Parts: sequence; structure tokens; C-alpha cells
Amino acid sequence: MEHDEYARIAAAEDDHWWYRNTRGLMADLLAPWLGDDQHILDAGCGPGGNGAWLSEHGRVVGVDLAPEALAFVRDRRPTLSPVQASIDALPFADSSFDVVVEITVVTCVPDDTAAVRELARVVRPGGALLLFEPAFHSLRRAHDKTVHSLHRYRRHGLAGLAEEAGLQVERSTYAYSFLAPPAYALSLADRVHDRPPTETGSDVEKRWLDTVFAPMARVERRWLANHRTPVGTSALVVATRPG
Repeated sequence: MEHDEYARIAAAEDDHWWYRNTRGLMADLLAPWLGDDQHILDAGCGPGGNGAWLSEHGRVVGVDLAPEALAFVRDRRPTLSPVQASIDALPFADSSFDVVVEITVVTCVPDDTAAVRELARVVRPGGALLLFEPAFHSLRRAHDKTVHSLHRYRRHGLAGLAEEAGLQVERSTYAYSFLAPPAYALSLADRVHDRPPTETGSDVEKRWLDTVFAPMARVERRWLANHRTPVGTSALVVATRPG
């Protein structure tokens, strides 16, 4: 990811509706596995906002390959322990973590099967892994190039990566279903006009959309408590390592 994009994320991740709602979704999905004194890995932590809240549940290690991202972690997220590494070559022993989370990181790794296998390796028996990735190749946009996204996933495909890594899938769904129609329209426009990433702008800078989408996100979160959605801009999987 480009340095400017890390800076934009760092400036927005505390109060932008998408980041706030995503943290809420993480909390909902991981509630059965979050305790008070756990060892947690935020894999591909970026500037650190998506994982910092997990420190209320224990010790959190933030791993990222980019030194620019870890500089933001050191400056802004004192509860995270930053480590520079790739998620497909983690410098930790087997079964090191109670909970592992990753948000739109596996998508950036050429061998996503190896990346999920490596994330699964460091989950302890009985622990949980949350995979949170962009969905549907038809929604691919020029912005995907800005964030170096290589893959998009169907729900079953992402769950299959977890199962191939030896994990048991507990939940799988899409999220942000209300974003799918506008996302498809933007994707189509990018393809028709062949727009480069520099002309599409950063999604996190479109703050005027907060008042429109935040209420929709809250309604969808209530629905996802007991259901799944058939479509969305993100695919989510929670999987556990058998004890």
C-alpha cells in the first residue's frame, strides 16, 4: 500500500463510519472467544486503529510488512506491540495466539492459501481466526490497485481457505450488502472509462457519506447477529482450531 494511503487511513480510522462499524462487527463475531487476558495478533495491522481496541482483552501484537504503517503504530497506538513481518512468514511459534484477526490483508498476498495456512498455524487449539476480505471479482475497482489488492472472494471460497488450513468454520457471511449496488456501479465506471487509481480518490476521504451509510451499517449489524447476507462488499469468516 502507498504511504499516502496509510496516512489517509490513520487520519480517518478513529471516527470514519466504515472503520467504526467494522470494529463493531469484529467484536460481535469474536465475542465467544474474547476474554480478559489473551494473546491477540492483528495481522497486517496498518496504522493500528482496527486492532487497538482489542487491547482491552489482553496483549495485542500488530504485524505489518510496511515500516510506514508501523511508524503510525508506534506514534499513535501505545497498546500495540509492533512487529515487522509478512503474514505469510510470521516470526512466532505454533499456537502462539488465542485470537488472530486480519482485515483486507490476505487479498494482498500472491499465495493466499499459504497466507491463511500461516495465520492458522499461530492460532492455539480452541482459538479463533477472523478473515475479513473484499468480496466478488465483479466489484473490483481501480482503487484495488492503490491498496495492492490481488484477490476478491466469494464466501465459500474464503471459508474453503480456512478449512484447507485445518480450521473449523464457525461463521461465514458477507457484510456491507447496502454498498454492493453503488460499488458495482463504480466498478463498471472504472472499467468503461479505464480510470487509473490516482483519478478515483481514496474511499476513506469521502466523509460526507458517513451520515448516509452509518445508520444502514447499524441495521445490518443487527441482522448479522442471527443471519447472513447473500451479497456484500466484504466476505467474513470466523474459524477455530480444533482443540
